[in-house]
Amino acid sequence: MAWKISEPVKNALTMHRGERQGALLIMLFIVGCAAWITYARWRGPDPKQMVEVQHRMDSWLAERSSRPVQRSENETVAVALFPFDPNTATSEEWQRLGLTLKQARSLANYLANGGSFRFREDLGRMRSLRPDQVSALLPYIQLPSKEDRSSSRGSSSGERTVFARDTAHKERPAYPAARAVPRRLEVNTCDSVELVALPGVGPAFARGILRYRSLLGGYTDLDQLAEVKVLKDKPDALVLLRDLLVVDTLAIIRIPINSCTVEQLADHPYVDWKLAKALIAYRTQHGPFKEVAGIRGCVLIEDSLCRKLAPYSSTE
Repeated sequence: MAWKISEPVKNALTMHRGERQGALLIMLFIVGCAAWITYARWRGPDPKQMVEVQHRMDSWLAERSSRPVQRSENETVAVALFPFDPNTATSEEWQRLGLTLKQARSLANYLANGGSFRFREDLGRMRSLRPDQVSALLPYIQLPSKEDRSSSRGSSSGERTVFARDTAHKERPAYPAARAVPRRLEVNTCDSVELVALPGVGPAFARGILRYRSLLGGYTDLDQLAEVKVLKDKPDALVLLRDLLVVDTLAIIRIPINSCTVEQLADHPYVDWKLAKALIAYRTQHGPFKEVAGIRGCVLIEDSLCRKLAPYSSTE
């Protein structure tokens, strides 16, 4: 019994002349690709090309080995302790001493902002360093120790006592000279020389006070000294400065809030870019401010911020 192909199947398998030629070309292309792949595998790579590739690879490896190794912030290098001065040590030297890149950057920022180390033990104030790191570095720090200074003071006082006994016969004043009380310095008009002349105020403190005064436009209250970067976490220094300084609010530089730009307003430490844009947009929408307290109408201005900005603002 002969099988009969149904008419739909016969129509699906039937191809006209153009379709048969297309199918033949596709088959020839597939066979050609398979033959080329087989030939390429049998022949292998061209020796000249392999020499050129090897040369490029060697050049790339040599260039890579000559580049400095990029390490993560928390990765340390091999520790090699050596004598150093923490006030002049570079970031690379800190890393050679066993610190991470993040710790080295923290120390560099501290020095760049006016910080310094007077004694070996001052390194322990750095919160970015672990206690075991500080104890390992102390013997190699090329700075005097607080213990050495106290002992030298004791010996010098003993020498002064002996000298006083030897010269007891000399004439002495009946009463000791009164200690001069330093005058209180106006903080908004003084310069760095006058600040450094005050007892307990060094160049770092003076630079920090004047730099923040320039950003603010002047101090309205001595409590703002706590916002100075170099004076943060130094309550003893703040107490001393309150006794040595006085504030004259007439020397404050005010911002004309009815004519200033976003950039001028955002330069103030109490105003960021978002707040400056909001204030200028509020002024554009509602018109010039009739009084400084009008800035409270901006939704981003809270009462506490309004009180801080009011002395630095002017409607003129």
